Amino acid sequence: MLVEFEGKKPRVHKTVFLHPTATLIGDVRVGERSSVWPGAVIRGDFSSVRIGRYTSIQDNAVIHSADAYEFKAVRYLPVRVGDHVVVGHGALLHGCTVADNCIVGAGSIVFNGAKVGEGSLIGMGSVVLANVEVPPRTVVVGIPARPLRRLTDEEFKRIRIQAENYVKLAQRHKKAKLR
Repeated sequence: MLVEFEGKKPRVHKTVFLHPTATLIGDVRVGERSSVWPGAVIRGDFSSVRIGRYTSIQDNAVIHSADAYEFKAVRYLPVRVGDHVVVGHGALLHGCTVADNCIVGAGSIVFNGAKVGEGSLIGMGSVVLANVEVPPRTVVVGIPARPLRRLTDEEFKRIRIQAENYVKLAQRHKKAKLR
């Protein structure tokens, strides 16, 4: 479902698979060949949400621009998700940036101002705290998320393969007329 908010309506590339139970609100853009799966909510009301190409936002994930309170001022933070990213089931991205070729594991949280470097993997159930920067090609796990190790070249290649596999699955769903 695409919902306009204060004159801003989500824009979704024509090649995107958008499940009928997914909800996009306000200033949201989703790039070509991406997919938004059942129950996902993407809300661009405080600020914008930009999702790149070949990216999978899986079941019940929540992506929301943020309101960050600093002293007596409020700052609004957009969300940026790169190309070839897999955002796992039930993950929360809140006012953060996730670079290209990343996996955000199921049930993970990436919070206000956090930046996930290219080719990184956020382990399932991990919490990346506000303003933390995850270095490129790093596996982080835990609460709060801590670096575990660097991604191997093989793991880095598998992220792209996994993202492309979801592109193929999304196209099968589109053909099944589930839009």
